Amino acid sequence: MWVMANGASLLPVTPRPFSAAAPSPTAADRGAANGDGVEEALAARAVAGDAGAFDALVTLFGSRVMSVALRMLNDRGEAEDLTQEVFVAMYHHLPDFRGESRLSTWVYRITKNRALNRLKFLKRRHHGHHVDVDDPVMGRSVGDPDTGEGSRTDPVRSLSTRELSTVLEEHLRALPEEQRALVILRDLEDLSYEEIADVTGLPLGTVKSRLHRARAELAKGLRPHLDDLV
Repeated sequence: MWVMANGASLLPVTPRPFSAAAPSPTAADRGAANGDGVEEALAARAVAGDAGAFDALVTLFGSRVMSVALRMLNDRGEAEDLTQEVFVAMYHHLPDFRGESRLSTWVYRITKNRALNRLKFLKRRHHGHHVDVDDPVMGRSVGDPDTGEGSRTDPVRSLSTRELSTVLEEHLRALPEEQRALVILRDLEDLSYEEIADVTGLPLGTVKSRLHRARAELAKGLRPHLDDLV
């Protein structure tokens, strides 16, 4: 979606998957997701002018940023624009990153804040949402976590899964935006409570209590549909 040019600036190109816009991450790069400090090392290299290091960061974080953006905004076009905006902001503000949290936490914070700001703008514009529950990003919440082969070989299960995905996304969208962000970060992006507190700036107890309320609302809405699948 955005590529480095001459190691100095970002230039818009035809939208395409993030993996096509950056080199495939090395085994060491992939270790960043496990918190071994590689992502911070890549950030330091990017700040020093290493264009390949920034491209590797885009590869590492691209799908995660897009996932949060799509679930917060419920519109693929808006989510793609926001994802692009996040990486532009990341590029310009990397020199300000002081390592007080993990880089991934910092990226999630940028994504969450800009998504909430975008939602406020869209509400003022009365902009409608267009969600495709068959989108691979949206379907990840209830699909097979590995290959999804079960749904391909069992038409009944496939139908039930799609229906449940639709209901889940509907109830997720109905949550207050701050609660929706907490559910996305904890239950779909698998951040720890401590990381979420860092992302949101909320006290740890507030994160837990708001998540509890949000999950209770989701469970109430989903219970009749889950009973139908038993």
